[in-house]
Amino acid sequence: MKNTTVAFYSQHLIGVGHHFRNRQIVNELVKTCDVFFLDGGRPVPEADLDERVVRISLPPLRTGAQGIESVDTESDLQAVMRERQARLSESMEQICPDVFCIEFFPFSRWSLKGEILNTIARLNEVNSNAKVLCSLRDIPTRAKSDVLQPTIAFRCDGDTMRFYSVPFGGIHHEYVAFNRRYYEEVVPALNQYFDAVLVHGDSQLSRLEDHFPWVDDIGIPVVYTGFVSEKLEDVSRPDGAPDRYVLVSAGGGAEGLMLVAPCIEAWKQLAQDNALNGREMVIFAGAFIDETHFDALRGLCGDGLFRIERFTSNFLAWMKHADLSISRAGYNTCMNVLETQVPSILVPSIAMDDQEFRAQKLMGLGLAQVIHPDQLSVAKMAKTVAEMRESSVPEHRLSMDGAEQTRKFIESLK
Repeated sequence: MKNTTVAFYSQHLIGVGHHFRNRQIVNELVKTCDVFFLDGGRPVPEADLDERVVRISLPPLRTGAQGIESVDTESDLQAVMRERQARLSESMEQICPDVFCIEFFPFSRWSLKGEILNTIARLNEVNSNAKVLCSLRDIPTRAKSDVLQPTIAFRCDGDTMRFYSVPFGGIHHEYVAFNRRYYEEVVPALNQYFDAVLVHGDSQLSRLEDHFPWVDDIGIPVVYTGFVSEKLEDVSRPDGAPDRYVLVSAGGGAEGLMLVAPCIEAWKQLAQDNALNGREMVIFAGAFIDETHFDALRGLCGDGLFRIERFTSNFLAWMKHADLSISRAGYNTCMNVLETQVPSILVPSIAMDDQEFRAQKLMGLGLAQVIHPDQLSVAKMAKTVAEMRESSVPEHRLSMDGAEQTRKFIESLK
């Protein structure tokens, strides 16, 4: 029997989290499927795919100050977009996939709506029986409320009844406008173009309706796969790792300076208090951290209490052997925390609206401590680290086999 052919559209725009989750999925799919990885983001160092996965690179995009921009700043954005569309259409013709997985859209990536819908249309021309799946992290963009229409109130002024919006203008109306657009971008697109939504999370921790209140209007299956989690194949200590250490990581590095600098200063304070107990601080500041920010952090580190690098391809092993992890609360890092069961301090990013919800849920299960970014200070970090020196993490029963369950779901579509 012919293997199922899967094309997977992946587009990371800021950090590397989406890329690593998608990589885990396609590396699992290729066990039984023919897999083509349509990669539209910046190259990620040392992030190799299984050799059986065929990577099709699109001209890379990222989010800049004015919105989406080409990574090649010398290129005209419109020309880059035309080239991307041509490659996507050509890929549909040549691959003729049975299944087309699209990461995050239509819950986000609205600026890429044109190329995505055009690619689905081309797929339908070459294979009208193909299935189109939305591959969604546990927490999508979060709605402001469930309200889709402005609130109307009235008052009697003598014999006259006057109607008005409550409140008039302001944040309420901004929220309603956002909600309306969110609903109108997501529900019609899912119902018209897609065959299922695969939520890569565990409904014990978070459900789609917690963030998108109009799930009942989605007319296709919503399937929870469990979390997509990297598995540690080699449990040995990483080469060069200290005997005991605290691990600080900043994901892609967009907010690396704001997270790492207080950790460095807190570590120095603990050293002055003779509270390190022979530990070092190992820092991975982010693959895409600004060069000046990395230099500033390296300057702060100074002496031998620290080891700082941008990135490692062996991150899970470093976390496994750490005494404590300090990080943002992005999807992949939290999955690493759950997989290794390392004591963890999470400092969710304000800019990423999924992170605070995820962090608070994990803290509620006793699986992490949380420092709200508004409360992040050298003193607060030093105190929290000191309190967690000998802490342990309870067992959890969250589903961590999301990549495998995604493969099984796609196999069931035959």
